[in-house]
This record gives sequence, structure tokens and C-alpha cells, in this order.
Amino acid sequence: MVRAFLVPWLIMTSASIDFSGLPGADLTDDGGRPLRARLLVTADIAATVAAAVAAGWAVMPAGGLTSAIGSYDYDAEVAAGFEGVVAIRPKGAMAADIVDPATSLEVLKSNQVAIQAERGLVSAGAGLTVTQVNTALAEVVGPNVRVLPDLTSIGSAFVGGVLATGGMGPLRLAPSATLDALCLADGGAPRVLTGDAIADVEGMQGWTGMVAAARFRFYQVPAGEFGLVLPVQGSDVDTVAGLLSYLRKWTRVTLPEAGGRLSGEGGETVLNGIELVSRDSLDVFIAHAEDPARSKAEGLLQSCEYAGADMLACLTGWSELSIDDVLMSLLDPETETIGGVGIDFGVGFSSGAEMETFRAIREGAPDLARTRARVVQPGGLKPWSTSTDVNMVMPADASAAVAVLEAYADYRGAIRSLARELAGAVEVELSAYGHLSPVGIDPHHRVTLFVPEGGEAALAGARHAVAANKRTLIHDLLFAAERHGATVSGGEKGAPSLVEIARAAGGEGRLPDNLRLGIRRARAAVMAAPASFAFRAPRELRTEPE
Repeated sequence: MVRAFLVPWLIMTSASIDFSGLPGADLTDDGGRPLRARLLVTADIAATVAAAVAAGWAVMPAGGLTSAIGSYDYDAEVAAGFEGVVAIRPKGAMAADIVDPATSLEVLKSNQVAIQAERGLVSAGAGLTVTQVNTALAEVVGPNVRVLPDLTSIGSAFVGGVLATGGMGPLRLAPSATLDALCLADGGAPRVLTGDAIADVEGMQGWTGMVAAARFRFYQVPAGEFGLVLPVQGSDVDTVAGLLSYLRKWTRVTLPEAGGRLSGEGGETVLNGIELVSRDSLDVFIAHAEDPARSKAEGLLQSCEYAGADMLACLTGWSELSIDDVLMSLLDPETETIGGVGIDFGVGFSSGAEMETFRAIREGAPDLARTRARVVQPGGLKPWSTSTDVNMVMPADASAAVAVLEAYADYRGAIRSLARELAGAVEVELSAYGHLSPVGIDPHHRVTLFVPEGGEAALAGARHAVAANKRTLIHDLLFAAERHGATVSGGEKGAPSLVEIARAAGGEGRLPDNLRLGIRRARAAVMAAPASFAFRAPRELRTEPE
């Protein structure tokens, strides 16, 4: 029986929920692991969470499901003390419901936005995507204003999930960089958190509570959007590092006051991202995509062939200039290159349908890699997959980028050698994609293993070999950072990335000070959180270190 009298504000909305009668959640994470929970979709997150906790249920937030990396894992023994586990998902909508600007975060529903145009603030419910928030801003304020959580999955990732994962996109801004406040539901009355307290939620995967709503600062950006694709050779680390160093000034963005105009050191042009797509990833995309994206991707693949390159550096940004003028503004007149990279086989994209096609290609690589990792092929075992996630903040000196890129080149070489060694017994697929911004290098390298039925022993051996190479990579990145003045800031997925880095380093005592402090803070937040949420956290964060 739900004790509604303890939380009177939930009586009208959630006091009569029969959690045990809810359907099972037919969902899996990125690795294909099923979600062992009941599923409830609601627009009133705080009241529903309170009802679940009062009824003795453990709560697992479930967002837009764009990047559920191991977030469904939990120890059955830890969850045994609850009535069960309920996955609560914010109710979405085809479009945001724009409500009175004075609506407070505590009562904002999951599909609503409240825009305070004169203050440069927008409050958004947890079930909206960033694209939907920006569409509402365009309607109320103007076409060139937006919030800057810059996930490449802004059209599918929910606001609540963006904050829970702490996910960063090409601009390498953590969501908290432009966040004014958030509303947390953890079983009692909803709480509004600001300032340093936001760190106890951002990147914590819902282990400390569920985000019900968030208030962001919004900004004006230049009118035009563009993309520029340059073929590069991944093993030529000096050239790639030189490109990043050269483009540094265009990626250095200054955040103005809320509502103000975004600016950068590159004048009329702001690069909001430099991302990597490997030729391997492009091949897989072409095999599964449809036109017009497939035809355009085939053209990019041909550019790789002409240039003798195995990767594409994808530059995106905003500018008041045309794409041709953007290209000329980036060009070094002395070398007629962009940071040493020739433009003869480069391809440009401008606003509108062209950029939609470009995004489909750029995001098709990681989407297909994740999908293939989830799908069991006929006659095969369930695939096993792992992806790297170590964000590195680079100094101006290109030597740091060279050392970091060498570590990734060594990892790719090791995985390709493993693929040749295991040919016939295990299929090893490597996809590289993600972030090359000099203000945050984190090129994800996903390895997926495919084995026929009966090949359990071969799969176990291959998993062990991949995991060992991944630990070596993380160790090499930590060493490169220490030696060259770079900073390992964690990973794109918040606390889970910190834990993985600590394990690879041989314990948190071997981490740089900033990461060690990050783990300590995460542990303190988890240990102070309600057990109804903290039950899913890794052991390292639920107990004090020995």
C-alpha cells in the first residue's frame, strides 16, 4: 500500500499505481543486456518516483535509450530487499508543450518547456529532446538561439538522460557548463539543485535520483550551419595533430551571459566540433544505409580512396559566411592547406537538407556499431562489445596530441593484429568515431566480437585479449597526459568512465588528482543517496576503499 499521506503532493497523480502489475521492460542496453525491471512511462516524474519509493520499489531511470552503456546492470542480491525494480521513463511528445514562463521546475511536466526570454533561460521537462527544446526556442525567441548540450544525438537523447550521463558532444562542453538548475526526484518532495550540488547528479547515471526537469541558459549562434569533411591518414599522427593545433582558435568558444551571442577566436566562424569517422565505419554504413545518405557516403569513401586515407575528419560549425567562404577563411594562404591537410578531396555541406545528410552519415557509424553489438546473428552467440571513453584536454603544444594519437594508433594496430590471428574462429570488428577537438580528444574505438555457436572458449579468449589491449591504451593515455601536460578529464559518460579508468590504472590511488577527487565525490554522493537509486552503482562507489 502506498503511504500517500507522507507525500500529499502525489495523491492526485500517482497514489494508486499498481507497480507489480506493470509490464516487463522490453529494453536492452548497448551491449544487448536486457533490462530486468517493470516499465512505467509518466509525465509526472517526481510524484511517480515518490510513489515507487514509498511502495518499496527500487527505481531505475530510463531515458531516450540512445546510449545505455551498462546502465541496466545491477547485483540481484543488492536488489533483493525491494519489492522489485521499476524503470521509470519520462513521457515524451511530438513537440514541446510551451507553458507559462513563470512555471517552476518542481511542477514542470516531462513534455513541457517554460521560456524566460528576457533572462535567457529555458526550463525543460526530462522527456524532451534537445532538438525539441531548440525548436520551442526558435518559435518563441528566434531561429538562431539554442541550448548548448551538444550531444550528436540531440534529436533522440532526453534532457534527463543527457544530465544523468553527463554526455558531451563535439563542442566538449559538459551539460553543467550551461545549466542554471535541475529538479531532482529521489523519493521525497522534488528538490531544485544549483551550483556545486549539480555535480552529485551529472554523470551519475541516475544512481542518486532521477532528473525531472532542468533549466538551461540559451545563446545566440551565427545564422549558418556547415560541415566540412577532410580525408586523413590515422597513422600519420603528426599531420592529424598539426590539423588540430591549427584549428584550435576556431574551437575556442567564449560563453556570454545567458541570452547573449556565442563567439570564438575565429571571428565569424565557430567550429563546434571536429569528429572522426573511420573508413571501416563508413563501409558498414554504406552496406546498411539508404539514399541520399548512402550515395553521399559512397562519395566520401571515394574521397578516402583518392587521398589514400583511412579516416575522415569531420568539421562542423556555425558561421555568417557561405561554405565556400568558410573554407577560404580556414585555409592557410602560405601552404594552401588547412593545418597541413590538403583540401583537394574535401567535401563541404551547408545548412538544411545537406547538413541532415551529413549528420546521418556522421551518426550512422556509431549507431550501426551499437546496433550490431546488440543483435544476435543466426547461428551465432550474442556479440560482445566494448568502447573506449577517455576525454583528454590538450595544451596548445601539438606534442601532447601526437602522443595521444600514437596511443590510439597502437591500439588500432593491436586490434587488427588480433583480428588476423583469430580469423576463422572470431570475427573482430573495429569502428572508430568521435571527438578530435583539441579542447577534448575522445575518439571512441568500439570493438565487437562475433563468434558462431559453440565458440564460447574462443570468445572468452578474444574478450580477454581485447580487454588487455584496452587497459594498455588507457595506461598509455594517462602516461601521455602526465608527460605532455594534457589533462584526463574523465570520460563522456561520467562516473562509469571514471571507474573504468581507475580499474585500468590499477586503482584510484594511481589516478591523477582531479580524477581521484572525482571518484571520491561520486562515492560520497552515492553513499548519501537513497538505496532505491544507489543499488545500481558499482561496488567501488557503494563502499569505502580498503
